[in-house]
Amino acid sequence: MKVSHDRRTRSVRDDLFEHWIALICLIIISYSALLIAIIYRSEMSNAYSIIKHRNQAVNFFIEGYFSKIRNEVLLLSNIQEVIEAPYLGPKARKKTLKLYRTIEEIDPDINYVYSGYKNGLLLINNYTPPKGFDPTVRPWYKAALRTAPNASNGIPYREIKTKEWLVSISRVLIDKHGKIKGVVSIDTSINTVANLLKQHIERYKSLYSFVIKPNGIILIHHDKSLLNKRLSDITNSSIDLTKSSGLFSYTSNGSKKLGCYSTIKKLGWIIVTIVDKEEVLTPMISKILLSMLIVIIIAIATSWFFSSSLSKKIIVPLTELRKRVSTITTSEGDISPNYNYPNNEIGEIASDIEQLTERELYLKNIELKKMNRQLELLSTTDHLTKLMNRHKMTDELKKEWNRAKRYKTTFSLILFDIDHFKKINDTYGHQAGDLVLAEMASLVKNTLRTTDIISRWGGEEFLVLCPGTNLQSAASLAQRLKTSIEQHRFSIDSRVTISLGVYEFTNQEEDIEEMLSKADQKLYEAKRLGRNCVVC
Repeated sequence: MKVSHDRRTRSVRDDLFEHWIALICLIIISYSALLIAIIYRSEMSNAYSIIKHRNQAVNFFIEGYFSKIRNEVLLLSNIQEVIEAPYLGPKARKKTLKLYRTIEEIDPDINYVYSGYKNGLLLINNYTPPKGFDPTVRPWYKAALRTAPNASNGIPYREIKTKEWLVSISRVLIDKHGKIKGVVSIDTSINTVANLLKQHIERYKSLYSFVIKPNGIILIHHDKSLLNKRLSDITNSSIDLTKSSGLFSYTSNGSKKLGCYSTIKKLGWIIVTIVDKEEVLTPMISKILLSMLIVIIIAIATSWFFSSSLSKKIIVPLTELRKRVSTITTSEGDISPNYNYPNNEIGEIASDIEQLTERELYLKNIELKKMNRQLELLSTTDHLTKLMNRHKMTDELKKEWNRAKRYKTTFSLILFDIDHFKKINDTYGHQAGDLVLAEMASLVKNTLRTTDIISRWGGEEFLVLCPGTNLQSAASLAQRLKTSIEQHRFSIDSRVTISLGVYEFTNQEEDIEEMLSKADQKLYEAKRLGRNCVVC
């Protein structure tokens, strides 16, 4: 009987152990499958989030980069000296060329400012056209004619002499009688923009962006062989670009790609961002393998722990019970007095797990909120000046514009930039230029009123929003800013001044873009009047 009892006890222990091992294997497989699904969805979502963020950043950059060039083209196309140049004397033409040269010096992103006319005349600085050159057959001239009276949306073409790839934005010149006299155009280098779009980010080395037109024609790309070709030449498939933004994937030369696109509303261009899917999957696989290893280790450790616990809480009490029953039924030996069977601890374990989970969720929520705050700060603040960035200021402009429209109030804009900032960079270096921008931001914040809102609008250009302020008060504030900066001793051994354009919202039908354009015109007029002055 005793031997039989020992064998039965071992059989129960072995049976429980085998079932427990089977359960652990099932848990490992289930959790591994769930973990793979969670990690895959999380990493893919994170990858698309990074692509979208980079795409949006490029969108803002391209919009700012080419909007200013487009505005300069629109401004030039309305100047009578430019329109009537073929019929004016050499002195007037020199004046026009001087204007072109001034614009080229002010904006380092511009390669050429020029105008071509129906009679074959070409006005351009530092460039001698080849023999027999006819501006009316050049791509930039034809593009302006096709989009007349609007400015062209940009066209890539190769310069006839240097063979350099350029992007041209042009507009027809129309006289008082409504007749087209010629075309004015501004060129910027594709290489400059394309190289910026190709810059890698730390996480994905294969990520790059390029620009296409709404019809799918590639406008700006670091690979010059793809210019003027269609997006389908890259993707080998048709991509739906009818929405303002979207995600897509495709396979090219056996390599899978993930993509994102967004539309620049002002220009009508589409920014496309691409990354190799393999680069997204590689770290994901490593993370999955590491996570599975951790699950297996935890499962084995847990199996050993619970096996030992079950042995103490189930097998040992059952063995003791068998002994006590055997003693009673056989009347052999004495029954152990006052034996205490262990209580069930499942409730306590469940409570411990719940508390642990709640604590981990709480810590994760705190970490997530902290990351969200950091991301919000990065997305709304200029890293150099610590001022509000252009994107955030645009939101503030919309709010103030809506408020003024609703309550029939007014507000003013002060647009200013640093005079001869390029000269500061060239003389003292870009690091000194950055220091001047930072000092400028600090000085302006200390000079403005608490209700005023200041942002870095772009480069060395700043925009001040003055809520509830009329033109006279805004002009007074602008004058105070000019004087404060003029008298301030900056860290460089040179006097720093600014030119300011002030504009007041008075027309209820006027939108924000029109206000910004007029403030920019006032700033341009301040530059033309000799800089270091305020124009209202």
